[in-house]
Amino acid sequence: MSLDAIKAFAALVHSDSELQAHVLGASSADDVVALAASRGHSFSKASFLREHAKAIHGADDHALNGINSWGDALMHAFGASDHT
Repeated sequence: MSLDAIKAFAALVHSDSELQAHVLGASSADDVVALAASRGHSFSKASFLREHAKAIHGADDHALNGINSWGDALMHAFGASDHT
């Protein structure tokens, strides 16, 4: 399932500071998907965007204002962020 792959990749990102730096530098959803694929986590851009939208649906403005990149988006939406 794509959501499982996204969450697994987010957990990996959270535990690997070098990978986290690469993900935080991602300038597009395509970059996040490519980084995930390079680490063996396969999901599509469409799945990532769909699941991201579901995950942040109820987030308050403060949380959303802290998202500055697609890497932040991944980490915030899928539990790999220290920011709340």
